[in-house]
Amino acid sequence: SGHPGSPRGSLSRHPSSQLAGSGVEGGEGTQKPRDYIILAILSCFCPMWPVNIVAFAYAVMSRNSLQQGDVDGAQRLGRVAKLLSIVALVGGVLIIIASCVINLGGEWGSGTGREEWKGWQGQLY
Repeated sequence: SGHPGSPRGSLSRHPSSQLAGSGVEGGEGTQKPRDYIILAILSCFCPMWPVNIVAFAYAVMSRNSLQQGDVDGAQRLGRVAKLLSIVALVGGVLIIIASCVINLGGEWGSGTGREEWKGWQGQLY
C-alpha cells in the first residue's frame, strides 16, 4: 500500500472509522469507548495493590489505544480495566472491614483488661 522503501504500516492497529463523525466518509458517529481511568485511580486507594495497579495500567493502555485509533482494542482494554478496578474496590473494602473486625474485635472480646490492671495495682502497693 506504500511506496517502495517507505516504512511498513502496523499490521495489528488499523484506524477505525467508528469514531468518525457524520461528515467523514464511512463514519457512523458512534460514541467513543470509556477507559475507566477515574475508577482505576479510585481503586488505587484500596489495599489491593497488585490488582489496582494493573487496573490503572489497563486504563492507560485503553486511552492510548483510543488515541491511536484502535477503537476495538480500547473497548477491550477498558472492559478489563473496569473489571479489575471493581475487583480492587470490593476486595479493598472487604480487607478494611476484616482488619477492623480483627483489631477491634480482640479488644471487645477480652473485656477491657481490668483483671490485668488490678493485678498490676496490687504489685505496685
